[in-house]
Amino acid sequence: MVSKVSGSRQYRSALREEQALLTRQRVLEAAGRCFAEKGFTTTTLGAIAEAAGVSVETVQIHGPKRKLLLGALESSSAGVPDVQSILEVPEARAVMEEPDARAALVGLAQFAASLNARIGRLWQAVAAAAQGDAEVAAAYAGLQSRIRADFVKVAEAQVAKGGARTHISTKELADTLWVLTSPYQYELLVTEAGWSEEGYRTWLERIVVESVLT
Repeated sequence: MVSKVSGSRQYRSALREEQALLTRQRVLEAAGRCFAEKGFTTTTLGAIAEAAGVSVETVQIHGPKRKLLLGALESSSAGVPDVQSILEVPEARAVMEEPDARAALVGLAQFAASLNARIGRLWQAVAAAAQGDAEVAAAYAGLQSRIRADFVKVAEAQVAKGGARTHISTKELADTLWVLTSPYQYELLVTEAGWSEEGYRTWLERIVVESVLT
């Protein structure tokens, strides 16, 4: 039989763990906003602490800065930390499980458009940081490798559903989808060319379908 004292300790321990997770999420969200607005080099731990409403010491617990940058991107992408594949996200799984080839591609474009709207500037901050930080560069290369592996799975699923262009290989199909749905396209069309979010999403739906299906 568990004593009342033991039960109380377990409760307090669980409560502290939950509070720690909420604090970490708040710090990562604040870090993501700061890095997206100011870039990696200019952003300070003090600025992140102020944006998160916590002490610098609290931010340091979740640092260093490069770890906050990568954690912010991961959290913004998947909604939760420690996700190894974007295909684990429910919206992406729904796309993979959609039996109709065209509907699946439209769903992929919509998912990518929504994702890129969240992480576009933050992605640019990570890419820029990778130019001058070896650890960020290694993490960025690993991330790109995992994303490309995910798109191979997406391409294989599309071929299995039927209707895909037969004159291109599965690898070319995967790389095509990877390029089209990249945050870089969002940056060029929305941020630099001034397209609306709706215009970008509509274009992405059309170009993805036309690139894959006969």
